[in-house]
Amino acid sequence: MYKIIFIDLDGTLLNDNKEISDENIKQLNRVYNEKGIKTIITSGRQAGYIKNIYDKYSCHFGDYIISTNGAIIKNIRTNEYLSKNFFEIDDVKFLRNIYLNSDLKYFLIYTENNSYIEKRIDMKTQDEIVVNNITEFIECNDLNPVNGIFGGDVKSLEAAIKKIDLNENIINTPICNYYTTIDAQLIHYNYIDIIRRGCTKQEGIKKVLNAFNIKNDEMIVIGDGGNDIPMFECGGIKIAMGNADEIIKEKADYITDTNNNDGVAKAIKKIIFNEET
Repeated sequence: MYKIIFIDLDGTLLNDNKEISDENIKQLNRVYNEKGIKTIITSGRQAGYIKNIYDKYSCHFGDYIISTNGAIIKNIRTNEYLSKNFFEIDDVKFLRNIYLNSDLKYFLIYTENNSYIEKRIDMKTQDEIVVNNITEFIECNDLNPVNGIFGGDVKSLEAAIKKIDLNENIINTPICNYYTTIDAQLIHYNYIDIIRRGCTKQEGIKKVLNAFNIKNDEMIVIGDGGNDIPMFECGGIKIAMGNADEIIKEKADYITDTNNNDGVAKAIKKIIFNEET
């Protein structure tokens, strides 16, 4: 019997317009009302972004969120932390030095509630605050950096990964794809998440399972990208989106439809309610 669902946001629960479809909302509420199964958002996004999702949509999400790839785990309703891990400022300086000496297109740092970006291209941004020097900005404003992102082509990201490997405090995810629609234009970037060592979605899930005394085989995980690989290594039923990276599909027990075609809703109907989609 399943008791909990851990679900990614971008490319999974959210479509390319960064919205949750009506059908996905319907099935998330149904699985809670009929089965008592709560959904835990498990994302690379910062906690503030996820809080906005909670406030915007009438879904029976669980009280806890796993944000910034497991660096922050908190009760979204009481603001009580289960765990939190921040970058050292030296880590940010190390990453910015890589960015300045590379062909990377942008460098982004998340704090718990905001995101700050340095960029070399005329890319459209959504919630990110554009700054000239991320390190200076964080130090001057006494902010707590949680994780980072490098964006660029595959070659520049592979070069950056080799340099990140020299730092014992931080690690990176595999290269991921990011799709979004801004002003009716489909935007695609390659990127890597950069996180504190020991802060992964897998570690975040373990902490939530322990807190609720839930076994691994009583959970479902749903994802699409490279930063979801640790989530897929936790056990339980592993569901990959139709738009997922091939490495995710290879690890999946079931492949559903895409994020733009109610893939989450279809997976819930099939896996939990044994209904054909």
